[in-house]
Amino acid sequence: MMTFRSHRCCLSICSGLGAGIADFSITDPHGTPRALMRRAAPNETNSSNLASFFMAPWANRIRDGTFSFNNTAHTLRPTSADGMAQHGDVRKRPWRQTQSAANSAVLEIDSRDFADANWPWPFACRAIYTLLGTERGGSLRIDLLVRNLGDGPMPAGCGHHPYFMRRLWDAGDDLSIRVPAAARYPVQAGCAVGPPAEDDLTRRLRAGGPVPSEPVDAVFIADSTAPNVAELHWPASRVRMRIRASANLSHWVVFAPHESADRPSPREFIALEPQTQVNDALNLAATGVFGTGTIVLNPREELATTCMFEVEAE
Repeated sequence: MMTFRSHRCCLSICSGLGAGIADFSITDPHGTPRALMRRAAPNETNSSNLASFFMAPWANRIRDGTFSFNNTAHTLRPTSADGMAQHGDVRKRPWRQTQSAANSAVLEIDSRDFADANWPWPFACRAIYTLLGTERGGSLRIDLLVRNLGDGPMPAGCGHHPYFMRRLWDAGDDLSIRVPAAARYPVQAGCAVGPPAEDDLTRRLRAGGPVPSEPVDAVFIADSTAPNVAELHWPASRVRMRIRASANLSHWVVFAPHESADRPSPREFIALEPQTQVNDALNLAATGVFGTGTIVLNPREELATTCMFEVEAE
């Protein structure tokens, strides 16, 4: 576990568990660290319980783990109970720390180091974390890169899966979010099944306001005519966060779950996920839908993304 502190912010990274984030916190007015992202348990071994994890070399889901690329069918090992290949192939694997400084770290992974790599092409990823502090908060910059190590073209995608707390240190917080959404994809079993269209939820999230009271699990294409910036606001704690994503992180997933059908209270967190691809992008593109976000990398080419989490306490 690597931990970095800068003024009011603290960041802990699990190199052995997908190079994911175990804790991203800000101190409250009394100096107590408060989780901005859902805090992982000590010695957590399940990447799904981290504060945030990486998705690569594809983002989110591939239906039945099957897809075609360049007229060749490929089948991946299912990684979810519903038979999907889910959330890429790097979040449960150990990464190597290759550089470290007072406020930054570089971690890398090479799929050729794993006999059970779940992708037909060899690839590498690099994550660069940089934590900067200010008197009123700080910023976390994450550069995530995917590199094609093969001899032919490779489809690629990546993304972030952060979980944010609905409340910080004031029980009166009613988390508000704004998402740079242009249109919403129709979804079945977590996979997009048609082209995106603007709807009421799109307009509500684009305008900004309290997290919807109903459960939400939806994927959107970003508005390419506006900055690719999402916002979270904890009004009672008087904290704001801006998520500034590079333009190629052109899709956003919003996940605001409730406990269960018979316990309809919201869970204590939501997920707000910038990713290059829509869910099941490869299969959706095969039906003729454009703009699904898959990037084709030639040998030794990289997909480079940047995401900034900027925090300010009033």
